[in-house]
Amino acid sequence: MVQQYFANSDPRVRPDLTVGLPGTIDSSTVSANPSGKKVLLQGTPVGAKSDWLSADQSKGTTKLSKFTGGGGQVFAGVIAADTDVTAGDADVTIWFDNVYLRQNRLDSTVVTALQAVAGKTPGINLINR
Repeated sequence: MVQQYFANSDPRVRPDLTVGLPGTIDSSTVSANPSGKKVLLQGTPVGAKSDWLSADQSKGTTKLSKFTGGGGQVFAGVIAADTDVTAGDADVTIWFDNVYLRQNRLDSTVVTALQAVAGKTPGINLINR
């Protein structure tokens, strides 16, 4: 079960237009916070070593991790809800196309992360309204 760590309100401008699919977060790539929990917040950009959408999942799950824009990483999308991976990998919804996010409804660390990779996140747009 996904546990929320703050009162999430839907940050999307047009939820009806957003495209999302399930994905798996690799818990081994997430650092624990001061309370010992491994949590990724709603809107966190994620990626993989290969194209997540075209990879053959019958040959093994393509696990996602935080997207930093570094070499060898392909952008997948953003996490739809706060996700606790302390106990292991977690399945989550990944929004990846027609995503317009209101900055004021996201955690400031998530906004900073999205701004840092803004040119490498097709389909994701931050709105300052």
